[in-house]
Amino acid sequence: MESPYFIFDGIKSSDMGLYIIELEPGRSLTPYWGSQSVIERNSRRKITTNLIGINRYPIEFNVKFSLLKNQWTTQKRNEIARWLLHDTYKEFQTCDDLGKYFYAICNSSSDLNLIHNRGYFELTFRTNSQFAWSPIYISEFDLSDNVSTKIIEVENKSNVVKYFYPKLQFSLKNNTTNFSIRNLSNGGKVFSFENLNPNETVGVDNEEKIVLSDNPMSNPFSKFNRNWLALVQGVNYLEITGQCDLKFKQRFPIAQ
Repeated sequence: MESPYFIFDGIKSSDMGLYIIELEPGRSLTPYWGSQSVIERNSRRKITTNLIGINRYPIEFNVKFSLLKNQWTTQKRNEIARWLLHDTYKEFQTCDDLGKYFYAICNSSSDLNLIHNRGYFELTFRTNSQFAWSPIYISEFDLSDNVSTKIIEVENKSNVVKYFYPKLQFSLKNNTTNFSIRNLSNGGKVFSFENLNPNETVGVDNEEKIVLSDNPMSNPFSKFNRNWLALVQGVNYLEITGQCDLKFKQRFPIAQ
C-alpha cells in the first residue's frame, strides 16, 4: 500500500481527511495472499506423507491512519468510527491498485497515539478470502438466432484457482425450452436444462449451487443435469445450444 489514499465502503479517504501513513519511510506492506496449511496423513509403511487437502485462511493486514496536521476532535473521532466500524465486510481499495478489491472488516481495537491531539491510530482488517478480488466483469451474448449451436468465449481471469464457478443468467427466446453449455476447454463437460417453460429466465450461481427462476410456478433445479459449470484458467470456449440471451457476472479471486 504505497498510496496514502484509499476507498472504504465506497467513500474516499480524502473526503474524510484520513490517510494511510508509514512510520518507516520508504517501506510499505502490500497484502498479497493469505496463509494456508497442509492437511496430511502419515503412514508407518511409507516415507512420504499423503496430501489430504489445504486449509485456507483469509488475508489480514494492518494499516496506520492519520489526519496528518488536523486534530482529532470529538466530532472527527465519531465520524471516523461511524465510517470504519461495521458488522459486515465492506470493499477496501488502495489508490495505487484500484483493480484489486478486498472485502474487509475491522478485526482489532485501537488506541489513538496523540500529542496535542494530533497523531495516528492502527487497525487490523480481516478479509473474507485468502485472496483479493478483481473488478466485476459482465459478459452478455445475444443468442436469439442460435438455431443449432454457437461457440462463445468466456475468460476465467483468476490466477489462483484452477476452476472458477461463475454466476450466469439465461432468458429463453422463441419458445425454446432446452438450454445447454458444453465447455470445450474443460473436457466437453455439459451443463444443461431440459423442458423449461418457454421464455423462462433462469439464474444460476454455480459456486453456491443455487438455481432460481423468474416463474414462481417453475422448479428449474429438477430440470437441471446438476453438472455445475466450471471455467478453467484463461479463455474457455463454450458451445451453446438454445435460443436465449445469456449473461455472465463474474468477480475473480486474484493474487497481485
